[in-house]
Amino acid sequence: MNSTSITNAIKEAVPRNRDLLAILSETDHAPPALEQQKRYIDDLNNELSTIQKRIVVLDEQRAKEFKEHKKYRDSVMKRFAYRVGGKTDKFQARANKEEQEYFAVLQKERQAKEQEENIRVMRSKALEAQSDLEAEVDRHREAQEQLDSLYDSIFQGPTPNFPEEDRSEQNAESALNAYHNSRIVVETELQVVKLLSEAKTRLSHALGYTEEALSYSRMDMFGGGTFSDFMERNALDKADSEVNQMRLLMRQAQRMSRHVQDLPAVRIAGGSLLGDVLFDNIFSDMAFHEKIKDSRAALERAQGFLLNQLAQAKSRHEEAERDMNNYASVLETSREELQKARQRIFDRVADSNTDEQAIPADDPPPY
Repeated sequence: MNSTSITNAIKEAVPRNRDLLAILSETDHAPPALEQQKRYIDDLNNELSTIQKRIVVLDEQRAKEFKEHKKYRDSVMKRFAYRVGGKTDKFQARANKEEQEYFAVLQKERQAKEQEENIRVMRSKALEAQSDLEAEVDRHREAQEQLDSLYDSIFQGPTPNFPEEDRSEQNAESALNAYHNSRIVVETELQVVKLLSEAKTRLSHALGYTEEALSYSRMDMFGGGTFSDFMERNALDKADSEVNQMRLLMRQAQRMSRHVQDLPAVRIAGGSLLGDVLFDNIFSDMAFHEKIKDSRAALERAQGFLLNQLAQAKSRHEEAERDMNNYASVLETSREELQKARQRIFDRVADSNTDEQAIPADDPPPY
């Protein structure tokens, strides 16, 4: 290709070149973001598989415990035998134990199914986001392929007589790799922030339900009766469910970033509703009220720790974004320099009226 053809080719390629570079700039974030999103979905799939296996085990346990519970609940002959033998209290204690074990497993199974549903929702949203990113990645790849084809049509293979173009191209490639690596860090820390923010919301809900339980517990101490017992346990059950969701989110955040630490232990007060009805008195009510207060204190400690973890994650994300923006600037500059280097080559070729094999103007003159 002679110098005139190169110059004409460059002039014709300028608008297309500009459009393709704009598309690349808009979609540079997509490849690393998609990579991170796929890792996140893999993690959700693993969580879903784990919780489904747990549900199967809990379902088997529930069926077993129900048989034992029903046997003691409905066994008139056993009750009569214990009464004749003067062991009514022993029968009631065994029945109460079977009732507690059955409802404990029932509660665990219900909470596990809630977790399963939450994970399914999270995965559904993540898959939608992945689909959007895949479209952006396709757009990025197509623009890059068209740009490469455009340059190949002008340079037509290696250009050993134009070393400045080769150096600029290598710098642009290195800058792109650095930007992609920084973008992965940004996407990871952003995901951690989202997970910790949701964990904070779950913990706040658990605190709200615990306060609600304390309110009913105070009522119960002053003669609230069965209704207060029921509402108190219902609120604690909801608090426990929120805590379980919080733990799930924390595990996911920890897998995303080694900087996320374990929260202080949290245990929501629990007990037997049947026991409350049968053995209800001011002393048992006061003792359980203290247990609920202990649960609230544990939640408040965890909340303080979680807020600190969230603040640190936000700080890491902001720092990673600053680094990424610096790499983006370097990438943009390197791409601009590559274009300028090629333009200088084209200009020299046109000015010297030589072809691509001519000695570049910046080479040392022969002696």
